[in-house]
Amino acid sequence: MVKGKISIKTHQLLSFSSLFIELSPGENVFWPGCAILSMGEEIVMKTYELLKTQIPDLKLSTMCCGKPSLHIDGGKPYEKRKQFLNKAFEKNGVKKIYTLCPNCQNTLVENSNCEIISAWTVLDEIIPKNKYNIYKGRKLSLHDPCPIRGYLENAVAARNILNKLGVDILEFPNNRDRTICCGKKDMIMTLYPEKGQKLFEIRAKQAPSKEIVTYCSSCVDTFRKNSFEAYHILELLWETKANGSWKNRYNSVRKSKR
Repeated sequence: MVKGKISIKTHQLLSFSSLFIELSPGENVFWPGCAILSMGEEIVMKTYELLKTQIPDLKLSTMCCGKPSLHIDGGKPYEKRKQFLNKAFEKNGVKKIYTLCPNCQNTLVENSNCEIISAWTVLDEIIPKNKYNIYKGRKLSLHDPCPIRGYLENAVAARNILNKLGVDILEFPNNRDRTICCGKKDMIMTLYPEKGQKLFEIRAKQAPSKEIVTYCSSCVDTFRKNSFEAYHILELLWETKANGSWKNRYNSVRKSKR
């Protein structure tokens, strides 16, 4: 657990440093979340540009929601993060935040005064026609991330997008509002690896196949580390494959500042 706490504290120190923070003034903000930023600038910027076709004044934020800080030292470190974020939102006139990260959505809904909107619902309406049926007949098992249980618009949008891409969706027995954690919820896999692995094994036994698609980068990472072929929906959309890294995240931040 000590090692896990150090890892989380390091993550949060870096995430809230000037190296990884960018927020332009504006009412509407695209908030990919740390994990998607770590997938690389190609995925981030293509998604951002697509969203801007629907929301022209959309700005890009590379900030972290601070959720990892909620799960160490009784959540006390998060208060500092929360104050920092809310001051930044007020200073930059942020009113609406469009996020792709289920954990960010939960955290920001509960801890900010902004309107938090699922960016998946926007993407669902604007998937380019040339992406329709590019995976026609491909069977993939859809894992719903556990944070979406209270925000089922994400589950609906994810299925709509996959259908447009031509994916033949295989459902887990527990899906949508009954979905089961992959083992990473609330930093369990980092703080209590054995417990996290047991949770994953319960979920893995439900998988209809060894090929998984989901819309949470942490879930993708968990399945990949356990001998599954796993894809993020954005990887399918942009026909690329990403491996999360701090270098990718840094490059995403640099790209957003140009």
